[in-house]
Amino acid sequence: MSGFSVEFSVAMEDDAFRLSEVAARNGLTLPDLNSESDARGDGQRSENVLLSQVAHERLRLDVLSGVLRPNQRLVEKELSELLGMSRTPVRDALVVLAVDGLVDRGKHGWTVHEYSREELVAIYEVRGALEGYAARLSALRATEEELDVIERTLDLERGELDSTNPDSSVNLNIEFHSMVVDCCGNRRLIELASRNAGFYFNFRVASMYTEDEYQQSIDDHYRLLAALQRHDGESAERTMREHISESLKVLLTKGRW
Repeated sequence: MSGFSVEFSVAMEDDAFRLSEVAARNGLTLPDLNSESDARGDGQRSENVLLSQVAHERLRLDVLSGVLRPNQRLVEKELSELLGMSRTPVRDALVVLAVDGLVDRGKHGWTVHEYSREELVAIYEVRGALEGYAARLSALRATEEELDVIERTLDLERGELDSTNPDSSVNLNIEFHSMVVDCCGNRRLIELASRNAGFYFNFRVASMYTEDEYQQSIDDHYRLLAALQRHDGESAERTMREHISESLKVLLTKGRW
C-alpha cells in the first residue's frame, strides 16, 4: 500500500466519529452507508446522494487538515476503495469540492488545489470583512451564557500552549472563531463566514506559528472577548480584523507564496 494510502486510512480511523455524525444526520448507520445494494430507482439515487455526502465530508476534512496536500493527485479508483464505495459518489463529491475551490480537474485528473498568493489575500480580506462584522453584531447580541462558554473555550485554548497535541489547539481555535460568529444572530452571515472559513484554515498553517506568535494570537482572542463582554461592537470588529490581518502576514511570510 502506498504512503498516501496508509496515511489516508489512518486518518479515516481517527475521524470515524465524524462519519458517524454525517450518517446520524441522515438517519443511517455506517454499515448502511457502506453497503451499496443492487436496488435501482429512487432508493438507489438517494443512497448515492448520501454516499456522496459522506465522501465529500471525508475528503473536505482531509484537504483542510493537510492529509491531502496541495497538488496531490486524487485517483477516483483509489479513493473509492479507501472509502468503501463505488466511484460514482466519489466522483460526485470531487465535483462539489471543485465548486468549493478545494480541488481542480485537469488533463491528468483530479488534484488538490494550491492557492496562489493573490487567492489567499482575497480569502483573508473576505474573512476579515465577514468575521469582523459578525464580531460587531455579536458584541451587541451575545448573551452572558454564550460569552461564558466562549471564555471557557478560550481558557482551554490557552491551556494548550505547551501541549504536545497541536491538533487540539487548532480545533479550539476553530471553535473559538465559530462561536464568536454564531453569536451574531444573522443566519446568512454565519453561513457565509462558515463557507469562507473552509478555504482559509489548514492545520499546516498552525505549524508556521512560533510559540510567541501563538501566544499573541491567544492574547488577541482575549482582547476580542473583552470587547464582546463590554458590548463594544466597534472595538470587537477592529480587533477581529486586526487579528485576521496578522494571521495573513504570518501565512504570506512563512508560506511558499
